[in-house]
Amino acid sequence: MGKNQIQQRNLEKRKKQEEKLQKKEKELKRVARETRNLKSSHKKSSSFLDFLKKDKKRYTIEDTIPYKKMYRNGICYIGEGKYNKVIKYEDINYQLALEEDRDLIFNQFAGFLNSFDSTTELQLSFVNQVGRIKEMENAITIPDKGDDFDEIRKEFRGMLKDQLSKGNNGLRKSKYIVVNTKSESYDQAKPVLERIEIDVLSNLKSMGVRAETLVGHERLKLLHDMLNPDNSFDYDGQGLENRDTRKLIMPSAFKFISPKYMQMGNYICALSHFQILASELSDRFLSEILSIEDNMYVSLHIHAIDQVDAIKMVKRKNTDLQKMMIEEQKKAVRAGYDMDIIPSDLNVYG
Repeated sequence: MGKNQIQQRNLEKRKKQEEKLQKKEKELKRVARETRNLKSSHKKSSSFLDFLKKDKKRYTIEDTIPYKKMYRNGICYIGEGKYNKVIKYEDINYQLALEEDRDLIFNQFAGFLNSFDSTTELQLSFVNQVGRIKEMENAITIPDKGDDFDEIRKEFRGMLKDQLSKGNNGLRKSKYIVVNTKSESYDQAKPVLERIEIDVLSNLKSMGVRAETLVGHERLKLLHDMLNPDNSFDYDGQGLENRDTRKLIMPSAFKFISPKYMQMGNYICALSHFQILASELSDRFLSEILSIEDNMYVSLHIHAIDQVDAIKMVKRKNTDLQKMMIEEQKKAVRAGYDMDIIPSDLNVYG
């Protein structure tokens, strides 16, 4: 093979290599261009998504108050097919009663709680409010009647106001029963709640407890006073069912600072929740909590369990306890201890 032919072949080979490199370079430029376009489009889409995120729904103060509609007769629709009514009741002097009277009151109250079936949710609410001295003064005002007893009435008014001023800073304690039922509509819920209301009032009367059902504007006043401790409420219920009543009772601000604390108007509030799973409970448990003389709202939520479901739950818990005992006994045997040495809680409740 001549020298010229070798040079020619080398030139052709080099030319092919250059063409291949040019193709690779073009391919790299194309990929780089597509990558830039992809980044640009991603940036646009991400900025659009950021805009959507920033444009999420803004919740108002009314949205924070969890009910949908208040009816004139006191029935309230709280959403998800749930309707409820509130019954206010007065206290009976359980702590000062004789032992046999306490037993009777306790058994009557237990029978009252057991009268509710699994379709009804029961809530016992206790409201301590401080500082509403003006309202309490109005409540104890005895008007003159223009007869010979006006002087006595005046003296009695003065004595009551004097006692009020020496008292506990206008502490007012109120107690309520809230009954909830689930129905497809207001028309279906109304007769059910009326029947429950009659049963509750009848049970309370048999225990010697005075009680009354709150109507719509009375419930609104209760909610308003809880949410606005320093303000008065003077709405008479006019046009109640045709307006968003949450605007009437809402505080000036709601700010949720943390899972435990929130700001409500000018007040910082603490929230606590606990489940009562004790096998025994002192009859002084609630009275000791409510003895705190400050703005405080305590609610006990009670839901009756169907008897069949209750038996299943007890058996399931018993099985879990037995399983835990067996596991503890296995651990004791492996560790060289007596298998009867198990944690005291399991020994007591197992």
